[in-house]
Amino acid sequence: MIENAVTEAQGGVDSAEGPVSHRLHPLTLLINFIGLLPSVGFALVALTWSNFDKALDAGFLWLAPLIIPLIFAIPMFFTWLAWSRFSYTVGAEDLRIQSGVLSRNNRSIPYERIQDVNVEQKLIARFLGLAKVKIETGGSGGDEDSLDAVSLLEAERLRDIIRDRKAGLIAGTGSQTDAVEGVADEEDSTPVFAMNNTRVFVAGLFDFSFILLALLGAAAQNLDFLLPGEVFDPRYWAGLWMDQEFVNGLSFGTRVLGILGAIGSLVFIGVASGVIRTFVREYGFRLDRVKAGFRRRRGLFTLTDMVMPIQRVQAAIIKTGPIRERFGWYHLKFQSLASDVGGESDHSAAPCAKPDEIEPIMEETGIRNAAPELIFDNVDSAMWWRDALILALALAAIAWALSHFLHPAFFALILLWIPVTASMILNWRRHRYALTKDQLFVHTGWWSRKLTILPLRKIQSVDLEQSPLDHPLNLATLTIGVAGGSALTPLKINHIDYQRAMDLRLNLLGPSSGLISTAKQH
Repeated sequence: MIENAVTEAQGGVDSAEGPVSHRLHPLTLLINFIGLLPSVGFALVALTWSNFDKALDAGFLWLAPLIIPLIFAIPMFFTWLAWSRFSYTVGAEDLRIQSGVLSRNNRSIPYERIQDVNVEQKLIARFLGLAKVKIETGGSGGDEDSLDAVSLLEAERLRDIIRDRKAGLIAGTGSQTDAVEGVADEEDSTPVFAMNNTRVFVAGLFDFSFILLALLGAAAQNLDFLLPGEVFDPRYWAGLWMDQEFVNGLSFGTRVLGILGAIGSLVFIGVASGVIRTFVREYGFRLDRVKAGFRRRRGLFTLTDMVMPIQRVQAAIIKTGPIRERFGWYHLKFQSLASDVGGESDHSAAPCAKPDEIEPIMEETGIRNAAPELIFDNVDSAMWWRDALILALALAAIAWALSHFLHPAFFALILLWIPVTASMILNWRRHRYALTKDQLFVHTGWWSRKLTILPLRKIQSVDLEQSPLDHPLNLATLTIGVAGGSALTPLKINHIDYQRAMDLRLNLLGPSSGLISTAKQH
């Protein structure tokens, strides 16, 4: 019955006479109404705290049955008006979207400009059998267009037709039957990688986060009226622990248990936050190999269904950590020309996988993992000792100033040099690189370990930089430009000999690559 309503509301499929205009599903109005409830509730609260109650006491009680329905009716009327004036048409060469009530907007999106089509289902939409279609055209605005609520069948039909017409596999007919059969074939396919609930839980154990602590802090600020006294007031607890008589009244064992309890609570909150966040994001994770590339589905409250074309993959990223690596768990990501659903810079392909599970996925992209016999080159040790020397001088100056003007105990700040320097040494030992005839391998990080595997044909630019501190040591840094991914974390090889950097840059670019090469000196 629902499918019949969908077909009637959306005008059916394209006919022989030409493309047919479609509307969003009628249940879009229900979803929008649910979304209006918080705003309507806020309006009712605002009326309660205004002079509205005095007007009722003055004899205008008959206004209540009129005003309260109007608060709901007015926004719903404009929502219905916008829905009735919104339509889309799947043409032979483009997708056309018409919207606007007073000012009409007719947007035409050629298929060759569309980079990605993703399907997303939030919790309420999943119960109603609806989905949101996100259309990315590669512009600066990211997902420039979207169809907020269509049936899941229609969303999959749109995704397959746009993808096929972009690839030139069909000539503009795009029957709904063919699209549904294609989706059915993908549903029956064997996943390249999948995670059950146990695997998702293991992945969450390594995804340490303090997001739950932030939520508890926000609740403490807004719900302090629920408990008596100053339980949610951090200033109360800070003043209590700074009270010398109170602290002296505690036994040594109580103080140690208090410190261990505080540390244990933070660790528990961090682990619990990671598990909860991972379950919400990765629940039901499944990666399939389909005709266009990799199809990934995941999500507990918001189910996302996206296809990543293999030809758009620029690099492979294998992430791990000292504890995760000891248990043999790795996270495979692909740096792609398109941003991932949810704003992630890289596409997650296997969040918690063993090496033998990663290999088949990488083979599909033509990117090879590092061979056991591959020899990596280390960078110069100045990466740690130069920064450690600067840190020692800065900490000594700060500690002397604070201990001289405030309290002698501040001189203990100099002890921070030990763990920070130890971290610098570990990061230096992990920062390595290797070059084969067609791929570049770069290891970075000690705690957050990352191996970036970049095919040489994907390199867009190579910048050689020298800072004022690099000149005396004859060092340089190479920054490799790659399309896609996060611009905040470019691929770099730090602190290598200048001549060595020059030779490596030539090898990366190749004699006839025609890529951009720059040298910067500061």
